[in-house]
Amino acid sequence: MKFVYPALATKQTSSEKLLVFFSPVATDINNWAGVPQKKRFDEGEETAGFQREENSARIRSLCDFYRNQENLIQNPLLCATRGNQYSKVYFEPSDSSSSESTRQGSLVIEVPDFEELTMCQILQEVRQHLEQRVPELSGQSPNRELVVKLKQRAAEAGHIELESTDEEHGDSDYSADESLLDGEVNPESALFEESHIIDFWNEVAARHEIAKTINEPIYNEKFLGFDKGALLSYLKPVVLVDGQHRLRGAMEAAQSRLDDPDILEEIEDRVEKGENAKEIRRRLLTREARSLPVSLLMSDDPSEQVFQFVVVNQKATPIGRALLGTIVSTTLANSEMKRVAERLKDAGIRLEESQAITYLARHPGSPFCGLVERGLSGKSNDLLQWNVFASLIAIFRNLKGGKLFGQRNDYADIWASRFLPDSEIVENYEAAGFDNAKSYWSSLDGPWRDVFMEFWRVVRDELGNTTDPDKYNFWGATRESNLFNKISLTILAADFFQFLVETRTKIKSVGDIQSLVETWLEDVNRGYFDKNWNLSGVKKDSTGIRNRWAEIWTEYRKSGGSLPDKRNFRSPKGE
Repeated sequence: MKFVYPALATKQTSSEKLLVFFSPVATDINNWAGVPQKKRFDEGEETAGFQREENSARIRSLCDFYRNQENLIQNPLLCATRGNQYSKVYFEPSDSSSSESTRQGSLVIEVPDFEELTMCQILQEVRQHLEQRVPELSGQSPNRELVVKLKQRAAEAGHIELESTDEEHGDSDYSADESLLDGEVNPESALFEESHIIDFWNEVAARHEIAKTINEPIYNEKFLGFDKGALLSYLKPVVLVDGQHRLRGAMEAAQSRLDDPDILEEIEDRVEKGENAKEIRRRLLTREARSLPVSLLMSDDPSEQVFQFVVVNQKATPIGRALLGTIVSTTLANSEMKRVAERLKDAGIRLEESQAITYLARHPGSPFCGLVERGLSGKSNDLLQWNVFASLIAIFRNLKGGKLFGQRNDYADIWASRFLPDSEIVENYEAAGFDNAKSYWSSLDGPWRDVFMEFWRVVRDELGNTTDPDKYNFWGATRESNLFNKISLTILAADFFQFLVETRTKIKSVGDIQSLVETWLEDVNRGYFDKNWNLSGVKKDSTGIRNRWAEIWTEYRKSGGSLPDKRNFRSPKGE
């Protein structure tokens, strides 16, 4: 299919970046523009997109708005080009164009009929798209265990029949030394920034390998939990950077027009004259759909697309801090992030904070893995909030905020000034390329990160429970747990730095942390948090309760003995 539109191309600066303005009908946009959403599929698999998932209420509202032909929205949809072998997008200036900054002409978009592609073809092309972004993936085999797991699902769905050797020994086509995440890539280094793409590639590549073994072409809308429409968003030649709800609203409005009595009558008349009903509805949908203004950035660079999305959504229509942080830190490969990092920082985006949070929320070695809200759909009520996790990280990374509720001393800051410079853990700061010990400590992958993970691992293992959600010290349920919540975790972090200050302790290495924590907790009954504190109706984050809990903990931690009376946890300090 070939689409040609009258267009105006302009340059805002001396940069080679070209913006093209035109006004296609909504149904056309739906054919050639993809919306790469940051979403989860059936089993929790996560895409590498950056758009929010659709809000049905907002779409319905826009549909109602668009149904009135007098209603206009002036804001253009923001789009960018995406290079692929299937399609072409180019601007043809007219002969009469004379201005250096602005030219008239035509925008041409050439695309195949994506509906004719099989699921195997789609998976293959998405796989190649991801391999172009992270070249190290080319020629690799997907994770063996994942392939075996998906083969079981494919057999249950009737796509394939498992042989006995597959069931007993796994798929012999994938040996452990061929599997990308079974040893060829260091999971710790891979997980930083780029792992989200590797994870998504693994899911796509594994399904592609299975699809190749199925003789009959797969045209289903879903395959092993993956949605065809979501995958096609990575193949269409134009990326919808901002405006997905406006597009969906316009499509819904056009679709609803086909149910109007006058349109239904027209359809019936044309069917009686011998026209194909499906083709009639397609043509009428295009006729009834409104044209939408589009601003197209002629750039295939994913980092530029994410930059435009983040800036628009931070400056104009803010989205949640958790989702914005997740998008910034999990949508680009390393090389792509480097190209846009400084511009994101200049735009006021907390890039390194987002990267640090995402790393610790996803790293399998982190005690917070999978337990931090990231703005994606799914269960999130019992997850640790993004901003709470950010504050816990700041205590260790920035060595600020280590204050016990109700007190003025910042023990993390005091420890940093008195004992960090002489700690062996940072003695090699110059060799690492840093001017001082603190800048080395707090660098994105500095010593603080391993200290943070080890400290909370020991705290979790000593004071928490990871297997029984009904326990009051369960690690992972913020609403019910006495331990896994903002107040208790902040108190523990601040008090640990108080302990380091009071004992004048320097940190030699990460290996010291376990013994330091055990000494810190020497007189603490490990069942401290595993009691029913009868907190029904108590606002844990109120000033009085926070101060009271900090006072109870620090006094008990230093003195030991019988556990505090559970009634004290309900009574604000001063009552």
